[in-house]
Amino acid sequence: MSRPGGSGRRERHRGPTVAGFCELSCGTPRREPRDCPLSQGPGPPGRAMGRVSMRYEVIRSRDQWQALRDEWNPLLAASRADHLFMTWEWLDSWLQVQQSITDLLIICVRGPAGELLGVAPFYRAEYRLLRLWRYRALRIIGDVDSGAEYQTWIARAADEDSVGAVIVQALSKLRGEWDLIWMPMIGSWSGAHDPVVRALQDGRVGVRSRPRGFSAVPLPTDYDTFLAGMSANRRQQLRRTTRKILSQPGVEVRQVATAAELATALLSLFQLHGKRWRSVGQPGVFDRNGREREFYERFTPVALERGWLAMFTLADNGEHKAVQIGYVYRGVLLQLQEGFDPDYSPHVGNALRAWVIQDCIRQGLREYDFLGGHSEHKRRWLAVERTGMDLLGFCPGYRGLPLRIGVWPTGAYLRPVEARVAEPR
Repeated sequence: MSRPGGSGRRERHRGPTVAGFCELSCGTPRREPRDCPLSQGPGPPGRAMGRVSMRYEVIRSRDQWQALRDEWNPLLAASRADHLFMTWEWLDSWLQVQQSITDLLIICVRGPAGELLGVAPFYRAEYRLLRLWRYRALRIIGDVDSGAEYQTWIARAADEDSVGAVIVQALSKLRGEWDLIWMPMIGSWSGAHDPVVRALQDGRVGVRSRPRGFSAVPLPTDYDTFLAGMSANRRQQLRRTTRKILSQPGVEVRQVATAAELATALLSLFQLHGKRWRSVGQPGVFDRNGREREFYERFTPVALERGWLAMFTLADNGEHKAVQIGYVYRGVLLQLQEGFDPDYSPHVGNALRAWVIQDCIRQGLREYDFLGGHSEHKRRWLAVERTGMDLLGFCPGYRGLPLRIGVWPTGAYLRPVEARVAEPR
């Protein structure tokens, strides 16, 4: 897929959001609809404004993407989509790694004073149905080769429905450029997805969803209360194995705090993660996916600088035996990856996790989020299962028929053209 030409300069256009649309284009000039009157300025902060006062623009180049930097996180903070995986830093780091992604289709919704009210940060990926028929999928920037979850489009909370309607109207105008919208791993318990679904349905876009399991540990105010939630046998076993490992001379747990520590800890994470999975006959994610490794190398220094990085090492006489990495965002530790040396002890990973959870409680964090999936291992750590969703949108007509009757962009029939455009973990 080639990158559209043009200078990358962002132009803004005003136009009605019901009777007509305006698009920012980096390529062939498009015929513009006539302007229509806008409302006389934005309302008071937090007050919703009508669609007639909104306009949209479509960002297609990386230069135009960079121009959104200063507006992005303030909008995110005012939305229900406020997750680490939707921050400017996460998405921009991903784009820096994924240099082959040139087909951006980012729909920005602005108010009458030019303020950013919502964004659908899509890129376009090519799929094939039965390896024959081409499907163009809109996906959220940063969704693969990274560990991202909880991604959706962003809208100021007071304007969710109006922003969603404008985004879908823009998608209708651009219908010749896409066939499906794929947004997996949505944390639908927050309700942030509701305006998305309503807008798609009201815009006559086909919508299907399926449940997706997640799990997280609610954290009490002290560690003894946390342990009291376990069975007596589990509590005794955890205390015994943790004490046995952490009390050994030369064993130390440290949180990564400097760039030098980060470089060493990342290398240990990659090595120990691979060693642990090879011990059970499988490749680790960093062994099989070089782009995910590159993303970690790109994003973790940014996260360290922002104060988000939560990376811990357990070392025996200076040699790392276990590493866990996550990020703290809005009072929650998001647990991403880990690795440990199975030859040292099969319990060393659990000893480090117990230390990390205790540290989270000391910090006053409210949750230790295991993210997607629920398992017996997570349940034993008192994780509570919650149900999210995968969301699939598709155009009406014959091309949408396979999607309507049950085909998903994750199975054997409809597959991405490039193997690296895979599913989030």
